[in-house]
Amino acid sequence: MSLFVPLAALAWQHYLPRVPVLPAQKIARQHRWLLENFNAGGHQHGFLAWSLGALLPALIVGVLAVLLDSVFGLLGWVFEVVLLYFMFGFRAASYRASSLSRLLSADAVADARCALQAWNPGLLPGENRDDLVRQTLEETLKAALSRLFGVLFWYWVAGVGGALLYVLSHSCREQWQSDVVFFNLAQQVVFWLEWLPARILGFSFAIVGNFQDAMECWRGQANSWLDANEGVILSAGAGALGIRLGGALNIADSKLLRPEIGTEEQPAPESIDAAVALVWRAALLWLAVVGLLWLGAL
Repeated sequence: MSLFVPLAALAWQHYLPRVPVLPAQKIARQHRWLLENFNAGGHQHGFLAWSLGALLPALIVGVLAVLLDSVFGLLGWVFEVVLLYFMFGFRAASYRASSLSRLLSADAVADARCALQAWNPGLLPGENRDDLVRQTLEETLKAALSRLFGVLFWYWVAGVGGALLYVLSHSCREQWQSDVVFFNLAQQVVFWLEWLPARILGFSFAIVGNFQDAMECWRGQANSWLDANEGVILSAGAGALGIRLGGALNIADSKLLRPEIGTEEQPAPESIDAAVALVWRAALLWLAVVGLLWLGAL
């Protein structure tokens, strides 16, 4: 566990943001294989599949990282940087968000819908610009937790093995959506892995944004969202930015009703860039705090 390993991985991703997708594709294929071959309908089978698909690889990588660091210090450091480079994904998410911001500013609604659908294939994009702006903001803030801060938190708590456990558990949840038992188990694992980092991130949004609005929205609105962890970061993020998220979406010929969170201000396409900036300010805050703790330990 080091301050400089995530710094190096983030700097690497800044200059080479297009992370090769082959490792993620192979991991997804393995998790689908586990679903097909271990799904006998019981919770114990889901736990076994998660143990083989997430827990066991994380333990192996964690032990290997410790051995490399103790025997070949520099090699262990490089090993962790490479792994974190593949685990971080918010840089790519920020590019998608910025692209959507430009499309929405130009009123290219159809192109923006296609781009948002490509970002999250499981999402039903809204029909108008306002809906798409809110959905893009929500995807951006959720990606901040799953693709940056969750990885950082578990790296600093449990090393590169802990970060890998978090990422692989997310992959299990994504690939097991077709089965209720397997999906529910992976969902619970991810929920508890994100419970604390989501709340630290929500407080970080308040510190680097509008503190009063962020805390008021968090306290009063977070529990109204279906996923409590998402509710924390979305309500705190919306309050920190001074905008409204959630609310009804126009989907085809119907409306998708969702709770409203944040303030009363309707977000504009420019709010997407502001959200990306908010996330990076929060990342700098985390790095600064860990840096101070590291200096204090010297």
